[in-house]
Parts: sequence; structure tokens; C-alpha cells
Amino acid sequence: MRPAHIRLAAVAGALAVVIGVATAFVVGRDNPAQPAAVASPTTTTVIPATDRDDAPKDVAGPTPTTTPKPADQSKAAKAAAVTFMRELGMRDPVAASYRKTGAAAAEVGIHPRAGEGGRLLDTITTKVQLHRYANGWVATGARADGTIEVDEPLPFSRISSPVAVSGRSVAYEGTVQVAVTEDRRGADRVLGKSFVNGGADALADFRGQVQFSRPTGDAGWVVFTPDSGADLGVFSATAVRVRFVNSDHKPQILGVVTDPRPAASSRLVTLTGSGTLTVSVKGFAIDELRVLLVPAGTGNRPHAKLLGVDRSSENGERWSVSWRYPDQSFHGHLLIQASGRGGTVEHDGVAVYHV
Repeated sequence: MRPAHIRLAAVAGALAVVIGVATAFVVGRDNPAQPAAVASPTTTTVIPATDRDDAPKDVAGPTPTTTPKPADQSKAAKAAAVTFMRELGMRDPVAASYRKTGAAAAEVGIHPRAGEGGRLLDTITTKVQLHRYANGWVATGARADGTIEVDEPLPFSRISSPVAVSGRSVAYEGTVQVAVTEDRRGADRVLGKSFVNGGADALADFRGQVQFSRPTGDAGWVVFTPDSGADLGVFSATAVRVRFVNSDHKPQILGVVTDPRPAASSRLVTLTGSGTLTVSVKGFAIDELRVLLVPAGTGNRPHAKLLGVDRSSENGERWSVSWRYPDQSFHGHLLIQASGRGGTVEHDGVAVYHV
């Protein structure tokens, strides 16, 4: 190529660079429809704000999934708590507080809007516990603040008629109304009612039983409400979430987890030295959980060693047995027995080997 042509090409190239830079500057500065940078599908490029009202604030690929703001969760939780207390019989309930108690759990303080003589109230009388599921907040319990403390039944336990109730309370003339209800669309079905007597001036023990008719569903509530001495509806309430046990409910083992966990490729738990083996079970309609160690070999079941028994689950569905194992070699498998009113079921799919 001749020198003149080389010089012309160099000039043209320089002009192209200048024009390209100027074009890029104009596009990035003045054309909101054209992004100044290309974002990857999983990132967002943020452009510094300018004094132009139409300047793009951010450029993104596919819209990412966002976590609801805490304020939105607070509003939804309060609405669910108000609805729950209204269904229990509280007139015009007001949500006065919100407290997060876990990753998907919260507690909302509630009180009636007005008391005797129409006097406005501002003191929390009931705290409602809620859990957030995919479709929204759901009440899991309620506690009459400072007036009714329930020992029996335990939350999420399975109950049959008559159900034993006990705890401490203070109410007008010491009387606390107790109702067993069954879940259904709209107002819950009342299966049975009774009352217990606690303290009239200070917390005092109460104990009793409530007979109730056979439920048609699986879950419901035992609701404790103090007498107020006036026709004001429910002023406060303690509500215990329960499930019902019928003779046709066969126990089920829904899941088994061990700590230490089995090897990734098998259901074999390997132990060394001395330590603790914990067996956690998720189940249904269980009254008692037994965990045994059956030695390896044929016909060794009669020689199984009892590792532990759990008769009081964490929440009616989760059971656990821990065994302190010695520093000695053994090889066998776990035999898990879950017993209830509907019979006994077994699980024996976890092998244990001590090196």
C-alpha cells in the first residue's frame, strides 16, 4: 500500500474511533432505551443517577425474585392474627404489635378495641403465634397475656375424649371456659365445652377434663377464655393447636434422620470412638417411639438392644431418641417402632457400623 493511502487510512481509522466514542457517550447519556452496558442474566448493572429525570436508574436482565419487605410481612401477619381472634369471638380486635420470632414465625399482640362502657383499650390481652407458609400467615397458637397458662394439652399433641386440661389462670370468679373445636371452612365446629376454676385475684392452678364428640377431621383447637363478668365477647384467649386421635388412625413414620448422618451413597452410619447417636423421626398418630439396635446376621432380632424410648414428642409430630454409644466394635441396623392407638409400624432401613 502506498504512503498516501496509509495516511488516509490512518485518518479514517482515527475518525472512526472518535465518532465511535462520541456515539457511545451519546447513547449512554441521552438514550434511556439503549443500555450503556449489557447485563448478564443473573446480575444487575446500576448506572449512577444524574440530574435528568429520564436517566435510567438500573439496567437488568430477567427480573430477579425479591424477598417481601418486612413491613409487608408485618401487615399480613397482623391481618391474619386479627382474623383468627375474630373467629374466636373477640369483638373488633386490634393488632397492636408485631415481633419476628423466627425465619418464618412471628407473634402479634391483640386487644379488643373497646371494653366495658365503650371505653377504648390500648393494652394487649392476647399474643397470637403465627407461621408463614407459601400461601400466607397461619395462626399456630395464642396466649392470654398474663391470665391463662396451659400445661395440658401440649401444642400439636394428639388428643381423644375426654381431654385432660391443666394450668394456671386468673379470671372473674375464677372461671375459665374451655372449648374443643374442629377445623372447618368458616366458623369452626364446637365438639365439646366445659369450664375449670383457677384463681379469682391471682394466678392459681386449674385442672379438669373436657368431653367432646367424635371429630370428622384431623385437627382443631382447645380454646381457654376467661369469664369477664360482662357481655363483651372474648376479651382474651389461650388457644392450643391439637390433632385428634381415633382408633382408625394407624401410626405412620414419615421420615427418619440420624446424627451422624449416613454416608451419601448408602444408608450406613459409621461411628468411631465413643459419642452420641441421635435418631429423629417425623411421624403421625404416634404415642410412643422406640429405637433398637439389631445385631447383624439372620435371626438376631430377639437380641436387639433398646437404645431409647420417647413418649413426649416435641410438637406431636417430631420424635427423638439419643444413645450414648461406647468405644467398641459392633455392626447391625436400627429398628424403629412407632406405636399408637391404631397399632404399630416399623422402620429398619438404617445400618450402623462401629469401626
